[in-house]
Amino acid sequence: MNEKQGMSGFLTLRVSDRDGRLVYEQPCKNRIVTSGRRLVAQMFGGVSSGTPPSRVTHMAVGQDGTAPADGDSGLRAQRGGRKPISEVTYEEFDEPVSGGSVRRIRARLTAEFDFGEANGNEPLREAGVFNAATGGVMYNRVTFQDVTKTDAFKLTLLWDIVF
Repeated sequence: MNEKQGMSGFLTLRVSDRDGRLVYEQPCKNRIVTSGRRLVAQMFGGVSSGTPPSRVTHMAVGQDGTAPADGDSGLRAQRGGRKPISEVTYEEFDEPVSGGSVRRIRARLTAEFDFGEANGNEPLREAGVFNAATGGVMYNRVTFQDVTKTDAFKLTLLWDIVF
């Protein structure tokens, strides 16, 4: 059997009120950009010169709803600073394929933008995963339907990456 490894990602946005109640949830397909694919390839095979890349550590949100493209290297209108990834979990599962199944690994990354963070009058429309608090490499980018973030809500990003 020939296997094709295709990475994929999926973001779930969750907005919760101060009582911890989920008030809004939005599922979003993401795009793993060229710099993200290179990051994974270099982490796997190494680099011939220079500093080896590091794992993803942060997420960011922004205001630009322009569709993601392979060449994106950052958010187009980032709001506030990047948030550290607060949790990473791994899960194995069987993906059905022609003639059987393939065992996959899902990495779930979590980051929370608390009540006082990423607020503004313009709605949020984009998010990304990065390997540094500033600069670094963007792994993937997603755009989504408008989410207005105020200090009345906490925004949780649950990012699933399947290998």
